[in-house]
Amino acid sequence: MEDVMRLDGPAARRIGEEIAGLYRRCYAAPPWSETSARLADYPGKLAASTERPGFGAWIVRDGGRLAGVCYGWPTPSDLSGNRIYTTLVRAAGAEDAAALTRGAFEVAELFVHPAHQGRGLGRTLLTGAVAGWDTAWLITHPGAPAARLYQRLGWRRAVALPADFYPQLPMSVYTLGRTGPSTAARETQAELDPL
Repeated sequence: MEDVMRLDGPAARRIGEEIAGLYRRCYAAPPWSETSARLADYPGKLAASTERPGFGAWIVRDGGRLAGVCYGWPTPSDLSGNRIYTTLVRAAGAEDAAALTRGAFEVAELFVHPAHQGRGLGRTLLTGAVAGWDTAWLITHPGAPAARLYQRLGWRRAVALPADFYPQLPMSVYTLGRTGPSTAARETQAELDPL
């Protein structure tokens, strides 16, 4: 196993096909079971992500083959005009959404080849991505194996997202270094996610 490498946007674009191939391998299977249309759209989504201010990706290889990827960027102060941020504001309210994301690193993706899962690669990649940040956040399915990893690393489930955000599975925001939402947002969360 090679050491973790950090890539900027142009470097990530250069290996975009390789990242997209690993994404397909990881997200075509349960629990995600992404549709062929969503999998086909991923390369464009990745390319757009690499253009975000402060984009960074962390990768690890095994014998030259890509084994894991984590990437993200600093959350912008203006949360308007983006489906994820609009949904977060709808779930938590504008004030709590801003409190959860302000000055934080947004982990957009973390995926590890199934043959390499359970070996600590996800932990290593995530730790590298959020190093130097007091706060970070991400979105995942609370029942996904990665959610257990996040909780072991000190991430807390902060707010459930509405069911229409990702109809296949319930999704929640997890935060590192932030307290949970206000009482009003917790009540909204209880309505959305009776867990």
